[in-house]
Amino acid sequence: MARKTKEESQKTRDAILDGAERVFLRQGVANATMAQIADAAGVSRGAVYGHYDNKMEVCRAMVDRVFELDALRFPAERASAGETLVAVGMYYLRQFHEPGPAQRVTEFLYHKCERNQENRGILRRRELMDRASMHYVRRQLRRAVAQGELPQDIEVGIAAEFLVRLFEGMYGMMDGGKAPFAACERILRAAWQSLATVAAWRGEGSHSSAST
Repeated sequence: MARKTKEESQKTRDAILDGAERVFLRQGVANATMAQIADAAGVSRGAVYGHYDNKMEVCRAMVDRVFELDALRFPAERASAGETLVAVGMYYLRQFHEPGPAQRVTEFLYHKCERNQENRGILRRRELMDRASMHYVRRQLRRAVAQGELPQDIEVGIAAEFLVRLFEGMYGMMDGGKAPFAACERILRAAWQSLATVAAWRGEGSHSSAST
């Protein structure tokens, strides 16, 4: 009986978070209410309050659930740092395109989360996620240098900014219709190749030597 109760409780929490994703995405945090979340989840307001004290707790749990699921599915590191970054990039593009919690929470975090005091905790989670992404890309770039995939004098910081901003721009290609995954992968591979071959990504010393 205890096991059944635990499973039922988890099912209710998942329903609440699924409903919250739709409500927050539709109208943001400021205009959302616990009653609306309950209606979207198909449960009573008492059931929502039985698991969460307020809508900000619901919102934080909603975001944290996606991060936990993401950690379980994240692509394994490949021998090649370049192949690792391409695989990770395609993973996130597919996550964004496919309807589900990851898509809804990403859309909410970056387009429907108002910048105000109430949302400070959620915005902080988004900031940490952005920092973690940049750190991950830099780590793979350093690994690529150590393995000889990239030149020793490449500017890792600016190269990481390039890859991350390029990737962010590719989200726009995912809007509506059939996602151009093949085109996106070509773009990512072309960007990686440019890091290995174009002198503009290297340190100041290589710029001057290349021009002489």
